[in-house]
Amino acid sequence: MLLNPSAILWTVAAGLLIYRCFRFMFDRPPNFPSGPPRFPLLGSYLVLLMVNYRHLHRAAVRLGQFYRTKILGIYLGDFPSIVVNDLAIAKEVLARSEFDGRSDLFLARMRERNFQRRGIFFTDGPHWKEQRRFVLRHLRDYGFGRRFDELEAETRSELMTLLDVLRYGPKFEHERLFAKDGCVKCPDAFYGLLGNVYFQVICGERFQRKDMAQLYETGRHAINFQQKGDDYGTILSYLPWLKDYFPEATNYRILREVNNRLNDLIEAMVQKYLASYDENHMRCFLDRYIYEMKQSKPLEGDAFTFQYDQLVMILWDMLLPTLSGSAIQLSMLLERLLLNPRVATKVQQELDGVVGHGRLPTLDDRVNLPYAEATLREALRIDTLVPSGISHVALEDTKLCGYDIPKGCFVMLSLDVINNQREFWGDPENFRPERFLDESGKLSLKKDISVPFGGGKRLCVGETFSRNTLFLMFTALMQNFNIKPRPGDPLPDLGQRITGVVTSMEPFWLRFEAR
Repeated sequence: MLLNPSAILWTVAAGLLIYRCFRFMFDRPPNFPSGPPRFPLLGSYLVLLMVNYRHLHRAAVRLGQFYRTKILGIYLGDFPSIVVNDLAIAKEVLARSEFDGRSDLFLARMRERNFQRRGIFFTDGPHWKEQRRFVLRHLRDYGFGRRFDELEAETRSELMTLLDVLRYGPKFEHERLFAKDGCVKCPDAFYGLLGNVYFQVICGERFQRKDMAQLYETGRHAINFQQKGDDYGTILSYLPWLKDYFPEATNYRILREVNNRLNDLIEAMVQKYLASYDENHMRCFLDRYIYEMKQSKPLEGDAFTFQYDQLVMILWDMLLPTLSGSAIQLSMLLERLLLNPRVATKVQQELDGVVGHGRLPTLDDRVNLPYAEATLREALRIDTLVPSGISHVALEDTKLCGYDIPKGCFVMLSLDVINNQREFWGDPENFRPERFLDESGKLSLKKDISVPFGGGKRLCVGETFSRNTLFLMFTALMQNFNIKPRPGDPLPDLGQRITGVVTSMEPFWLRFEAR
């Protein structure tokens, strides 16, 4: 019996198609880490969503366990990528300059009005180095990278305002998040203080209490952006055209709207200083940057120098973690203390013995408050704010732990996983500040191997500022108040945490009882 030529051709074509699909799904660069298959358009991002769509960094852990590897090989869209789920390997990545690149994700471009690649968090290359060097050099003069007495005094002034509202209740409509029954909405209650401290660093100005409504509103926009994104860039970073067809389902519309609101606040401040600029009178960081702008010719496309849109994105990069990031971190710590009242009591006993009640704690007290400092470090470890960090990119072909990492490969560091890695921390799920203390009860920096702010040249430029501000806020609150849940509310359910660009939680109410 003769075979039908058409049937043979169709069988061969089907076989070739199946083979091609198989190769597409399971092929990977030579000597690349093992990992899940990839699918058209989304790559392995689809697999991450299927494993745990709420917490993608946890999905990466489960996949790493399944493939028995601490370096997971995946595809994010069309880009070969690795996910590092190990502290030692992550620290090696952070220390090597060939991994200092940044991925060009659409989520980052959405921040800028014209979708340009700007700022210092999501850029790389010589332009980034120039801008980062300038920012670090000049913001240090105003307390962003070192201790600065004037900024500490401003922070204490803002703390006095916050403590006054907590004791005596709201005066203005925008303070409705301070209820008359002594309960306070977190993290919203902290936006005013943090926003004013930020603007003190940037331009030496602050909002009066009666005018803080815009700071509270901006804080809510910031957290909206952070919750609607995800730590791998959202589906829009791999299929940006979806925004034109599904602006609501992809969260594009709300992401774009909240970014524009953030930009409105920043641009209003920049325009104010441009209008009053005097090159013979340098008032603040903004004036120093404007001086450089006036000496430079703006560049087009992804290239940038000292120019207006770059300045706006630099300020955006610092505003978001300062305003909402620190508020979220402090709120998660307060949740932990509700579940661990023993820790709260020990912090207060230490404060009573060292500081008393006649003044607010200062940074000079830090060395004599080891338990309070250890509690803050434990909070930064156990509730890592940015669970997957910001993705790195290999700038050249290189090797990592024996694997070949091609140029352009995305490198994701699972900071939350690393800071809770059992082989390094023993009981990482337990909130235990004592892990950072030595036998005599003093703080041991050698025991703090956590990386909540990243490391290397990509270390968060605001680490010192953030640690100092959180310490002053945390100790002042604990010195003056006992914290309790709002009557009738259950204790926090940590299983309901939200993973977006950062780890966060739904707003909740706390009762601050004066001590």
